[in-house]
Amino acid sequence: MSMTAAATHAAIPAPATPRLRAVPPLPVPAAETTALWWARLLRRGPGPLEYSLVAVNSDRFPDGTPVDMTAVDARGRRPAGWQVDVRHRAADGRVVRIDVAEEIADRCPPMWFAEVHHASSPVPCTSLLAFRGTAFRPGALVGLHEVAAAGVAPTDRIAEVRWWTRSGLVDTVTVEPVYRRRGVARTLVTAAEGLRFLRGWAPLRSDGRLTDAGADWLEQAHPAWRLRLAERSEVLPDADAEEELTGVARLLR
Repeated sequence: MSMTAAATHAAIPAPATPRLRAVPPLPVPAAETTALWWARLLRRGPGPLEYSLVAVNSDRFPDGTPVDMTAVDARGRRPAGWQVDVRHRAADGRVVRIDVAEEIADRCPPMWFAEVHHASSPVPCTSLLAFRGTAFRPGALVGLHEVAAAGVAPTDRIAEVRWWTRSGLVDTVTVEPVYRRRGVARTLVTAAEGLRFLRGWAPLRSDGRLTDAGADWLEQAHPAWRLRLAERSEVLPDADAEEELTGVARLLR
């Protein structure tokens, strides 16, 4: 090797040794659980005293267990695995807002809700309607009189879940076609489950009479809800094809 080649070879810097930083191993994914327990949290702030009733999907407590956590300042946080948060005033129990976890409502557009009690029904029956628009803030829960006062018609709703309050049996879940396959039904039913627990009503469930869309919805339901949804036992036509059918569980995604 000539001196010129040797000098050129010596000028080439050696490859830099990469700096590696030690990091802890990735956590093992938590096993799926069907347990759904309820936490009662105190929400401190400058306004009226408020509480949150939060459904939590974890094995920390047995399924269905109500847990009073008001002695601990939650500082706006919720337990890991939370599904729905129904925030309400301590003075009169009025619901301030309903929040659904992002993992459930990630594709769902912002919605506000209206609670309707069907006085004409021979058996106590309630609907939770979902609306879009700026009449109320996302997550707000209002009554029909407030909907009317805001200039919104009940028929403007984009989705509805209707159920019998004594048994928890879902009669219908309907979503306007343009909003289907965006997680609207999943978000709405989750909100309704939080509301029914606050009201002291039976857990929502289905009886196995499903449309094709309902069966598809059932297959993809969260493990915490799936046990309450009976396997398909009767095939029903979609609501769009048979508008006259009533009193059946039409689950539309």
